[in-house]
Amino acid sequence: MTLVSFAHQNGKAFISSVSREEQKQLGQFMTPPLIAEFMAHRAVPVRTSSIIRILEPSAGAGILIAATVEAILSKDILPQEIDLVLFEVDIRLKSALIELTEKMRLTAEAKGVRLRCSLYFEDFLLSELVCSAKRQFDICIANPPYFKLNKADERATKHAYAVHGQPNIYGLFLAASASLISPGGKWCFITPRSWLNGAYFAAVRRHLLRNLRIDALHLFESRQNHFQDDAILQEALIVWGIAEAVQDQRITFSCSNGANDLTDATPFAVRATDIISDDDSQVIAAPTSAAAHEATAKLRTLPCTMGSIGLKVSTGPVVAHRAANYICDTPKHGTVPLLWMQHVTHAGVRWPIQKKREHILSCPESSWMLLPNANYVILRRFSPKEDTRRVTAAPYLSSLESAFLGLENHLNYLHRPGGTLSRDEVIGLTAYLNSAVVDEYFRAFAGSTQVNAAELRRLPIPCLATLERIGSMLPDTPSLFDAELAVTTHLEPPNRHTERHIQAEEAEVATN
Repeated sequence: MTLVSFAHQNGKAFISSVSREEQKQLGQFMTPPLIAEFMAHRAVPVRTSSIIRILEPSAGAGILIAATVEAILSKDILPQEIDLVLFEVDIRLKSALIELTEKMRLTAEAKGVRLRCSLYFEDFLLSELVCSAKRQFDICIANPPYFKLNKADERATKHAYAVHGQPNIYGLFLAASASLISPGGKWCFITPRSWLNGAYFAAVRRHLLRNLRIDALHLFESRQNHFQDDAILQEALIVWGIAEAVQDQRITFSCSNGANDLTDATPFAVRATDIISDDDSQVIAAPTSAAAHEATAKLRTLPCTMGSIGLKVSTGPVVAHRAANYICDTPKHGTVPLLWMQHVTHAGVRWPIQKKREHILSCPESSWMLLPNANYVILRRFSPKEDTRRVTAAPYLSSLESAFLGLENHLNYLHRPGGTLSRDEVIGLTAYLNSAVVDEYFRAFAGSTQVNAAELRRLPIPCLATLERIGSMLPDTPSLFDAELAVTTHLEPPNRHTERHIQAEEAEVATN
């Protein structure tokens, strides 16, 4: 039995002994063998030194360290010594890790390599090793736990340099371990992809990029096919880093659906300056293909943002539990329409739809949470990853018969403070936001299915005149196809692929 198989067997036995709820509380999910080997293959240097020191800060049942040792021992030139340092907080895994350690020692000894292992059953984030911040490891490899921490938690306060807003424990593992890598050393983690963007992880990104350069990223398109033995729904990635500074740096990207098609992933390389923002947030884009990268690169050359053309992005002010006294199931005297996410589709705003609580009282006490019935672009703040587009925007042309309007908090809206949006501006903006190029942009830059106001404010957009021309070509509620054609026509001439796609859709429409 291989080292990886042995560790995987122990991991499965442990998971079967704990409840699903306890596993969630621990925030730890066992890495499948194929992924462990994939991670280790790139994390192990092509040429090894005489002594290799390896850190695993959240060892679990040890599958990642097993894969790393196997990868080292498969090299033509072997080191004289492998020195392992493993941390694990769950004492129930002690016997499994001791058994694995002995098996690794015997396997290495058979190849003439001395293997030593230090096991620490304590919290890595609070350990003396982390406090030392000594750069001493040639390889760090990990699948850290992930769950949110209270800002007052000892681990959050100890690693305040990596905390901004609500901390997640996996971000602290990313940051703390990055300070321990020797010059030229390798660093590899599998995590949710949410740390690539957003304010909460800005401090983590800044710390990482001060200590490491990102060498490669692998994305999993499925949210459930990577941790095959654990039924979890999470967008994940693997990241590899190197503790060195390189000019004209390039990052290798690859993408698979899950674990079983890892070997089919086609890598492509992009300049780091193309995908890491040069501002203080240091957001990292994660394109799924070279074509997607090219599309988002073109979009980033557009001249404007919402703010530069006088528009504001706001979030719906009606928070349901706070407004419960004003929200009604049926219309009555003094109520106005209340729009929820279910009312907003690419086809437009549909109200009413026989949904509960579609009405809200308009009175002095609720006036602060109501909007004038004017022209807006209304967007869902959340959408399923598997949806046609990551962004769902709808034009609203003050069509409901009411002086005011309620927008629930799971919606964003675009408006012009002190003015109004014209009909063509609304339609043009909606078409652009629903376009394929914006979809690619959000899938690359957004680490979740949430489309938040901050990301919309940063989104590059065409100038106002171009948006108005797009809007003038379209009806009040254009189809995605018509909107895509109008946007493509004004941003760049349709290519042959686009023309074939248009002809195919026209034929389908004619048949129906």
